[in-house]
Amino acid sequence: MITIQELQEDYKRFKEENSLQKNIFKLKKELLSSDSDNFLEFHYEISYDLSLKDGIRNMIKSFFYADVDNNRDKNKVAAFLYGKYLEILNNKGKGELLRMLGHLRIPLAKELAEKEISSPDYDLRYNSIIVLGWTGTPKDLDVLNNRMIKDSNPLLRGYCATSMRQIWHRNPDTKNEIVLYIYNAIHIEKDNDALVGMIITIQDLYMRKFGIKESHYGDISGNVTKAKGEVVKFLNKTIKL
Repeated sequence: MITIQELQEDYKRFKEENSLQKNIFKLKKELLSSDSDNFLEFHYEISYDLSLKDGIRNMIKSFFYADVDNNRDKNKVAAFLYGKYLEILNNKGKGELLRMLGHLRIPLAKELAEKEISSPDYDLRYNSIIVLGWTGTPKDLDVLNNRMIKDSNPLLRGYCATSMRQIWHRNPDTKNEIVLYIYNAIHIEKDNDALVGMIITIQDLYMRKFGIKESHYGDISGNVTKAKGEVVKFLNKTIKL
């Protein structure tokens, strides 16, 4: 097994040779060969190395929750990241750590998301909504619905709808409940950023298009106002109140 000193030397050499991108998967294999405290600490340190390009830095962060070539104990990694979550003072960093915990799909991430979803901070609410989509159960639909109605940020109101969609993928019998939540929300929603999330969720639940296209990369196109009208007309005929 590689030692922490060897790992640090390899990282330093890759940077000096400007070959980090070429050797990124070698670095990954070395990082994930151990879940000792010094390996985890070094991994965390280089995840925030500002001398790296954003793409490389984000890829190194993603190794914390990688499925391939990962010999680490997920619970130990989670405990380490949660310790960082408790230590860090800025909300942007807390939100990022919450999301990393969410990628591990552990109960703790869900508990934190339920707690932080009502935070006054945008980053904490945003990441909480996303994590609840990944880890939530049907019982969390009411929490997301509350945010979808009350959140001050229209993008987050829309993300609440798409997080409900994530829960539906794992629990298809939640369809009617989600439809009713969105039916009530879409009638009072006037902001296109929020409406888009609601419309694409309804499109997926019913497997039909109402005028909004969502690419594989999440890009959106279409007439939102017209699509809202089509959704409302369809739901008026479809659902039973």
